[in-house]
Amino acid sequence: MTQSRRTRYRARYVLQGLDVLERGYLDVEDGTIVDVGPIETADEAPDDVVDIGEVALVPGMVNAHSHAFQRAIRARTEYLPVDRGEDDFWSWRERMYEAVLSLGPEALEAVSRMACLEMVEAGYTTLGEFHYIHHDRNGDPYANPNELAHRVVRASRDVGLRVQLLRTAYHRSGFETPEEPHQRRFIESDVETYLERTCDLRDDVADREDVTVGMAPHSVRAVPEHWLREIGSAAEALDCPVHIHASEQRGELEQSRREYGTTPIEVFDDLGLLDERLTIVHATHTTDRELELMAEARPTVCACPTTERNLGDGILPACELIEYDIPIALGSDSHADIDPWTEMRLVEYHERLDRERRNVLAAGRPDGSSRSEGERHTADVLWSMGTAHGARALQLPVGRLEAGRAADIVGLDLDELALAGVPPSHLTDGLVFAASTSAVRDVIVGGERVVQDGKHPKREETMREFREHLPFD
Repeated sequence: MTQSRRTRYRARYVLQGLDVLERGYLDVEDGTIVDVGPIETADEAPDDVVDIGEVALVPGMVNAHSHAFQRAIRARTEYLPVDRGEDDFWSWRERMYEAVLSLGPEALEAVSRMACLEMVEAGYTTLGEFHYIHHDRNGDPYANPNELAHRVVRASRDVGLRVQLLRTAYHRSGFETPEEPHQRRFIESDVETYLERTCDLRDDVADREDVTVGMAPHSVRAVPEHWLREIGSAAEALDCPVHIHASEQRGELEQSRREYGTTPIEVFDDLGLLDERLTIVHATHTTDRELELMAEARPTVCACPTTERNLGDGILPACELIEYDIPIALGSDSHADIDPWTEMRLVEYHERLDRERRNVLAAGRPDGSSRSEGERHTADVLWSMGTAHGARALQLPVGRLEAGRAADIVGLDLDELALAGVPPSHLTDGLVFAASTSAVRDVIVGGERVVQDGKHPKREETMREFREHLPFD
């Protein structure tokens, strides 16, 4: 049996909650943080001491919503065909389906590894992967029905990323809508099959701390009422997180009203699915009644600002969600861009454009954004979206630098041009509103350093395999 060793990481700054510890340290043992504080209060030196230097140690970012395979179509949908007068989410979706049908297991793994490597170099340490490609190109199950799920898990772990595989339930194209051939790799015949395969996947990874499995009915379009009920019951019995797309597009709302006579989030409430285990992805078009229901049940809303902007989905009602104290997490979704710092600031910037004011979100929750008397900092509201609220959505002990949490840590270079001159009293302001992925110097996941000096050791290998397996010219 290997004897545990305690490692102390020292740095110029350590972000503990919203407090900046100057000349701080983190003690890590068996992949878990066991102590945090300023150096002058530290106990005797542990087994190993690593001085990281002029960096700010912050919690690893949590990417709560991802479709890793969509990294394959980055920059390949940014045009308007001459025979089409306009482009929207639904026409983009057709091009995405073409990519789905072209990816074999090896290609899917290579594309997913590329997305995950880009994530970890950007400062993400935890991934919520909303996985819905289950079958081969003909729509038939593999010998192991979870073959592709294991491929995506292997891709994420190969670059050191912690992952929760959100196995997605997909049964139909929509209410009274014929099945689309392009969706044949997603669709399972019945909810019992979905639950059996999801539980098999959970059993496969049950002894791993770095891989977990959740449930994800794709949307009210993709699964009918009895699927939602049975998945909700199974998740409750297993105390398992549930993620679902909802209220992303107005067309989706119309389908929900046709089938149920009401909106998606009200459907979740009627079916007993709306609770703290649930994460509602997007929630771009929500009603006052839905906000009231969410305020009572307190699910997490996962916004994906770079994707929602890219697809023209609409603007997250962030002010209203904050006013109702509904937690907001963040995800990079389609990977049009992979940048947690941009995701955070866009939540505020979209509100500024919409309301023609500045520091909009700081006004919504003054009790949660005060750092000093007379000041309310917008960055303090946004910071939890990229960290603690993502941890809540995935039910994982990450997102904070405190004893008992996983040692998922990012070191940000204080000599980076964008952060030059930022004082400790405005550190989170600088990180949220000025930092870029180039500031990420060190990434530690579960106590293991996976990025050093801004570069992952498998970068070249991963990029080469990605290019070799891209199914396009």
